[in-house]
Amino acid sequence: MKFLYAKSVKVTAKFSYIDWGDLVKYVISPPNMGALSPDDIKKKSPIIVGTDAPNKKQATITAHNNLTLLRLDIDDSEFDIDGVKAILAQLGITSYIIHTTVKHQYGNHGNRYRVYIQIAAGIPLRWWAPIQAYLGNIFRADDCSTRLYQGMYLPARYSGDCYEYVVGEGTPLPIEGSKLLSDALLFEQEQKEEKLAFNTSIAPKPAYVETLVGSQVSIIDLVNNSYSWDYLLTQHGYKRQGNAYLPPESSSGKAGAYILTSMTDGRERLYSHHSSDPCAIGHCIDQFDFLTIRDFGGDPKLALRELAKKFPDVNKHNKNEWAISQHNERVRTSRKQGELS
Repeated sequence: MKFLYAKSVKVTAKFSYIDWGDLVKYVISPPNMGALSPDDIKKKSPIIVGTDAPNKKQATITAHNNLTLLRLDIDDSEFDIDGVKAILAQLGITSYIIHTTVKHQYGNHGNRYRVYIQIAAGIPLRWWAPIQAYLGNIFRADDCSTRLYQGMYLPARYSGDCYEYVVGEGTPLPIEGSKLLSDALLFEQEQKEEKLAFNTSIAPKPAYVETLVGSQVSIIDLVNNSYSWDYLLTQHGYKRQGNAYLPPESSSGKAGAYILTSMTDGRERLYSHHSSDPCAIGHCIDQFDFLTIRDFGGDPKLALRELAKKFPDVNKHNKNEWAISQHNERVRTSRKQGELS
């Protein structure tokens, strides 16, 4: 069982491979980078991808269809390393690696771990994806673990770090016919059914009416067309778990925010049924609504004014159009007054 290896995240060709034994050795004795900062260390750190495909392009890995490793990216977790170990034991996983990242307890960061789970044989994407999503749900892991091409940085030491690791020396996990696989597939099906139920029953929030004059460009349309949901949700602390997202305020651990496609206009909107999520307003919302709620206290006028600054050329054009409109209105008013007199 081999894993794709690159000397840095920038490598795009001429990959090599390492095996489980190499990975264990690396985690036990990572290189010491001295006084470098965590960000500088990441630039110099090798990565692995959980496949024996020839490169880390998504299309290549999908076509190769042989995933050789399960992994988790757990950031700012409430678990300590023993807590992660205990959950793995409950899942019947005995051959694993847990190690802290270079940003573990660094600055304002909390507990940060990378987890690798040794499997007995390569598995197809149709099994790997739901298992990764299911494990992500259990550990509240970052959604990058579900991305085929995502490289995982190998550990490194530096001055004043808090490095920890645990190696479980059990047997590789057989996936075919396992309880983990059946539970993951059930989790995937439940999410699909829940999403479908919401998609056919939840109405979109009425759109905020944006007043435009002349040939002004709609800032709301620009925002909705410029920001992907995955980017917005990740930037605001949501974690993807399969087909759903977990809001940062949630204490339940079960993701219940979905991207739904409208049956009328075909647009994607967010629907959340987490009571703690400020975006759970009983309607589907677009990207502009999301940013208005999350960043501007629910004030659409403030959101329009501030978000317009993200599009300087359009903002300048709109201001010019507004000035022309105001000038024309003053001219019309002056003519009317002259006619009356």
